Amino acid sequence: MIRRRAVLSAACCLLSSIALAPAARAIPPFMKEFQAKYAKPDSADENEKTFAALIIETTKCNVCHVQGEPKKARNAYGTALSKLLKKGDFGTERLKAEPDKVTAEIVAAFDAVAAEKSAGDGSPTFGEVLAQFKLPGDVSAAEVAKTEPTPEPMPEPAPGAPAPAEDAAAVPEGDTTAQISKLGGSVMQLAQNDDSLVVDFHLGGTALTNDGLAQVKDLPKVVELNLKDTQITDDGLVHIAGLGTLVRLHLEQTKITDAGLAHLKDLGNLEYLNLYGTPVTDAGLEHLKPLAKLKKLYVWQTQVTDEGIAKLKEALPEVTVVK
Repeated sequence: MIRRRAVLSAACCLLSSIALAPAARAIPPFMKEFQAKYAKPDSADENEKTFAALIIETTKCNVCHVQGEPKKARNAYGTALSKLLKKGDFGTERLKAEPDKVTAEIVAAFDAVAAEKSAGDGSPTFGEVLAQFKLPGDVSAAEVAKTEPTPEPMPEPAPGAPAPAEDAAAVPEGDTTAQISKLGGSVMQLAQNDDSLVVDFHLGGTALTNDGLAQVKDLPKVVELNLKDTQITDDGLVHIAGLGTLVRLHLEQTKITDAGLAHLKDLGNLEYLNLYGTPVTDAGLEHLKPLAKLKKLYVWQTQVTDEGIAKLKEALPEVTVVK
């Protein structure tokens, strides 16, 4: 178990590694997709559940880096990924503009690296290592150093821009973040040079309730909130009604109804809203008409009709509704 923990702590660092060397700075997307692909917390198989808990609860930089070494010392898995996920391809603006395409690229990189040998001829592939409920980067720092390219220097920040964090994978400190972590959620910076926050409960927080959601309102600059599969109800959304910086909101497969959507009417920066698998109807769409920046709305497997969508588009002609 100790060995697994050391090797595993990773999807998060894949970020940091990718933030410091020739790769992306977008920390939450890498970690989220790694967890989504390899963690199965709801499985009936005890091995899969244990492995999922390890990934979700202790994942840090060591999936791609070497524990105790400088961040430039990536392990074999991190080195392989860094060749596919290049610096500059996952900047803040692109994350907001092309979320689905970004996800597809990250998953494709995971798939490609999963087919590679973990330690040369005769060794199992990284995918085979993961299938054995082990983390893929179990190599020594010395072996990593032999293949590790010299990282490119980070560009100087623009005048007046916040200084980059020393460790892009670091979670903001404070009691609020700790409480969210205890509830099975995570709080991450959107990118190394962007202190906007992504709050995600969709893997570890299925038991999240309305009271737990109250923690989120105390965080600054939350731009994305993922509440998929949690136990929140309409009353819980009152806690996020004041998150004026929120850009993306996942409510899919929750118990949110038309009444709950009334709490979203003042989220003036909201661009993406996912209501897949909820009992929302055309009446609920009326509450979304004040959201002038809304560009993408998912209402698949809801009770929303084509007529309701047409009425919404009269108020928001730029919105794309996926039904």
